[in-house]
Amino acid sequence: MFQLDKCQVRLARESDREDLIQISKGIWDGHDYLPQLLNRWINEPYFFVCEYEGKVIACLKLSLFPDHVLSFEGLRVHQKYQGQGIATMMNRHLFSFARGLQRQNPSLSYEFCTYYKNVESLHLTQKLGFRTVERFYSLDKRGVKHTARPEIVRDFAMAEFAALGKYIPLGWQAVHHTEASLDFIKARAQLFRTPQASYLLGGLTEPNILFLSPPVADIKAELPYFQHFYGSRKRMSFILPRKYKRHIPRLLENKFYFWDDSREVAENLLILRL
Repeated sequence: MFQLDKCQVRLARESDREDLIQISKGIWDGHDYLPQLLNRWINEPYFFVCEYEGKVIACLKLSLFPDHVLSFEGLRVHQKYQGQGIATMMNRHLFSFARGLQRQNPSLSYEFCTYYKNVESLHLTQKLGFRTVERFYSLDKRGVKHTARPEIVRDFAMAEFAALGKYIPLGWQAVHHTEASLDFIKARAQLFRTPQASYLLGGLTEPNILFLSPPVADIKAELPYFQHFYGSRKRMSFILPRKYKRHIPRLLENKFYFWDDSREVAENLLILRL
């Protein structure tokens, strides 16, 4: 019988790699991004695992983002041990650890991004005091055959994001809309231009295209430029700020879609803050 009090939460080690890959096989039907990030995360500070009877059965990462933000990401629990209180234990352990960091630097705050139907994660973090502070729309689009090369903008300023609110999503991560985030954005994302508009391409492992202005009228002409980053016919992913909600019907008419089973039109990318 599983005994929670025999779990040990500790920093990840190189020797944990195979256990972590096994955990990821049960996430999102085996399409988890965790294996692609292991090399980086194991060598970064604050990547924690839960060990039980000599095996790693869970993990959670704490990352330092610009503007003194500690971001919680990558919570995973092995399928065999889900529903046993491990996620709650991991959240509480890292929250306590983060509080210690905050005592050293009182300007630190805590944030994370998640899917609006990630009920367990929302329930756990709301119990700790996290509240939703921003929402975006995440949509997908079936790939097209033709690709076209957009202009990659190497040197840009925060003025490119003037139409956005307090947060700039880089895929399913987000940074504050402040000058302090500029170098982080340049390191983690690409700004590109088509003949009609500018966009930001971000994402840990799967690229997401952020609309920096309202979707253009001739959205079909943009598709080959978007497709350049995915490869011919590959599915594309997009993030749309809430202020452009009125353009969603036109995107749907052009076969953009909300990707969960219900196809519900919803602000499905949430940013929470403590």
